[in-house]
Amino acid sequence: MIEMNEANLSMRRKHPKYLPLILAVGTLFSTVAIATAQDQTGNGADNGLFNSLGGGSSNGSADDQSQGQGQNGQQSPQLNVNPRGIDLQNSRDQNPNQVRTNPLNEDAQGLRNLNALPPDPPTEFQRMVANSTGRMLQIYGAKLFRNAPTTFAPLDKVPVTPDYVVGPGDELLIQIWGQVTLNSRFTVDRTGNIYIPQVGTVRVVGLQFGQLQDYLKTQIGRVFRNFDLNVNMGQLRSIQVFVVGQARRPGSYTISSLSTLVNALFVTGGPNPQGSMRHIQLKRSGKVLTDFDLYDLLLHGDKSNDTQLLPGDVIYIPPVGAQVAVAGSINSPAIYELKSMTDSTIGDVLELAAGPTNTASRDKIRIERIDDHRMRSVIDLALDTVGRNQKLKDGDILELVAIIDRFKDGVTLRGNVANPGHYAWRSGMHVSELFPDKDALITRDYWIKRGRLGDPVLGYLPICPPNTSQNRDMGLSPNQGNNTVQNTGINGPNPPVRSYGLAGNDSPQDCIPETPNNGYSVSSEYSSGTDNVAGAAYGTNNTNGVNNYDRGNVSNSAAMNNYPLQSQGLNRQLPDDTSSEAGQGASRGSAAEAMVGRYPGQFPPRNDVALSAPDIDWSYAVIERQNKETLTTSLFSFNLGGLVLRHDSTQDLELQPGDVVTIFSKADIQVPQTEQTKLVHLEGEFISSGIYSVKPGETLRDLVQRAGGFTADAYLYGSEFMRESTRRVQQQRLNEYINEISLQATTNSVNSASRSISALDTAAAQAQATQSQSVISNLRQARASGRIVLGLHPDSDSVAQLPAIPLEDGDRFVIPHIPATVSVTGAVYNPNAFLFGLHSHLRDYLNQAGGPNRDADRKRAYIIRADGSVISKQQIAKLGKDKFGALLIYPGDTIVIPLNLNKGVALRNIVDISQIVGQFGIALAATNVIF
Repeated sequence: MIEMNEANLSMRRKHPKYLPLILAVGTLFSTVAIATAQDQTGNGADNGLFNSLGGGSSNGSADDQSQGQGQNGQQSPQLNVNPRGIDLQNSRDQNPNQVRTNPLNEDAQGLRNLNALPPDPPTEFQRMVANSTGRMLQIYGAKLFRNAPTTFAPLDKVPVTPDYVVGPGDELLIQIWGQVTLNSRFTVDRTGNIYIPQVGTVRVVGLQFGQLQDYLKTQIGRVFRNFDLNVNMGQLRSIQVFVVGQARRPGSYTISSLSTLVNALFVTGGPNPQGSMRHIQLKRSGKVLTDFDLYDLLLHGDKSNDTQLLPGDVIYIPPVGAQVAVAGSINSPAIYELKSMTDSTIGDVLELAAGPTNTASRDKIRIERIDDHRMRSVIDLALDTVGRNQKLKDGDILELVAIIDRFKDGVTLRGNVANPGHYAWRSGMHVSELFPDKDALITRDYWIKRGRLGDPVLGYLPICPPNTSQNRDMGLSPNQGNNTVQNTGINGPNPPVRSYGLAGNDSPQDCIPETPNNGYSVSSEYSSGTDNVAGAAYGTNNTNGVNNYDRGNVSNSAAMNNYPLQSQGLNRQLPDDTSSEAGQGASRGSAAEAMVGRYPGQFPPRNDVALSAPDIDWSYAVIERQNKETLTTSLFSFNLGGLVLRHDSTQDLELQPGDVVTIFSKADIQVPQTEQTKLVHLEGEFISSGIYSVKPGETLRDLVQRAGGFTADAYLYGSEFMRESTRRVQQQRLNEYINEISLQATTNSVNSASRSISALDTAAAQAQATQSQSVISNLRQARASGRIVLGLHPDSDSVAQLPAIPLEDGDRFVIPHIPATVSVTGAVYNPNAFLFGLHSHLRDYLNQAGGPNRDADRKRAYIIRADGSVISKQQIAKLGKDKFGALLIYPGDTIVIPLNLNKGVALRNIVDISQIVGQFGIALAATNVIF
């Protein structure tokens, strides 16, 4: 190739005008050469693949070639192409230790490089069985031949048995020592002889390997004396056999002389779906030598009928015989071939299928039969001696049904009990016998959760200080190195502390970073036990898709019981001035919680009092009973408390076989408010803040009075009362509102797109649609708070002024101390918190903030009172121009000046109107000129 390239370059220099012609001719020759090489390589690969798939060598050329090599003792280099690549094999004389690969082993190696055979298309009988039983049954034994053999050792490396018959092509290794020495290889020629120097020709064909040593010693002993010898088999000859009939890969095969009928079946893929597995015939010299039943090998491991193959043998696989299908409660459901159509019984087939399962019904077996190839019939037989001796026919489908999951003389106990399950029934049995004591009504889950309350918890999880310019000026960083954090609480900077992981993990961990939503997050990886944080994140890490500390958010899942506040509707959202959630207050942080101390830098809540499991419903339990005659179900209720607590014999109902007794909890059925277990949280400025169990009929006023009332610093006007049921209703209404806005935005987007007459209009419509979807997406992040405005007066300071509202489970009442600031936020020059001044008005605080800036929407300013109510400027605009600015501000109030999102709309309208008027004037002038 290099010489040709140099010649081309020389030709190009001497004759540049012939360059196009030279290039064309060179390209043509290159194409022809590549095509020739590909054709030769492809033919070789096809031949190798054909041999590996069992095509073999039909004309015996491989056999002749191997025999010629053995006789001449030399072999020219040969390029063998097979699916594994190209190997250059040298002569046997150049490498005496090389052993020629067994052709049968070559087939197996070729098959190993192929993928598993594609699934056979279902036969017509398989489809009929599938339609009848609803399950596609496989033909028994077919999967044995699905994959190519990968565990068979090469047959030329296994020991030769003493009964092996020596034939032409076999190689004998003869070693003689004593008076004469000889160590050589001899190949049996076509006449069946070998030539031993100084001895002559010795005929060995037809001898068994076990007879060979004595025979050769006798022949050599005619010439030499005082010697000993050893005879072994070297390279074995190859034989040619034929696989025909209903074989998966029929053809001519050149295989090892040690191969047997079973070896050939595995390599050739065995019978196809239409081939018989019970009558595989080995024919020799026109006679059937062996009728091999493959089921003997599959079922019993019996290979005694296997026969060694000889040259010219024919393996014939006849068509499949009578078949029956076995389905249902059987250990090995499949389609089986009958050995004899006249003598096979149900018992024989069940034995083939490994017998019925332990759940099979012994009462009957169903047979679907084809009668005279005309129609189908069904036969029901008992699975007894008579049924097992029933003769089968071709095409029968046997189906064993499973027993019915019915308990004999049993009753079932389920629900809120310690040991649910099935119990034995006896005559005269009553309900009370299912409950030996009251402890039998406490669930195991309750004790598991109670036991976890004593697990050790993490004591302190410091929070990384925010990465602000002020902290950077102070020399603080979010992590203070790798293992140290700075606590910047309300009492000023504290010395650096180390943050450690769970109990037992002494390696220091980094501090917990702030989250962009709620300030900081306590990850679930710091949880240990049930009374700790355990995944209660001051952020968005929650299992039910909402913020863990959104106020009033309840999670009833067992996993969230790790943090008991969450199981009682007490999930909290910490204050965060950087919250970007839409709704302007729908998911706003709690001001009362901020004033009672729940903000970054302090200890996260770890302990709470919560129900480990719902309480028992003592007023109602039920027995479910089925009428044996009409098969209708009736319910018989009884008072569980009267039975267990008061031992009322009228509630001790008698049980019947098959009854189902259900014990409910208060979480299963909504019980009256007076019977519910209620835990209410009083937090903040109470004499005795804590968690209280509400008595029947007790109101908020009564509970606060029982807790000792308020402290002197209590700010009753700024209190917050949260309720879970209210939060759910608020969230539902908010979702409905957002869905309505989304539908309206989609409709407007479609209408705007249809009215677009220019590319500018289309772009504006797309921008508006994108903006609308962004607003809707932010709205969907809003979470309801569940807060109820109590309508208290700013001067309220006594328990008597609280409303006497009934309490519900999970209610939270937070009373902060009297705040000292008023917040001004929104479109002002200096959004900030200012000291509260007695008798100060709105305009005073607005002036301290610099007043509204140029982007402010002054007409839509509003005040968020400390009690949760809102006063907007539009509400009091009719009272006078400056009445809004003269409003009194109370401690904890927030003044909000919103942005003017429609700024510049009036100017754009004027420009549009001017353009319309100008175009109208031009049209009038043109009309005047024309007419």
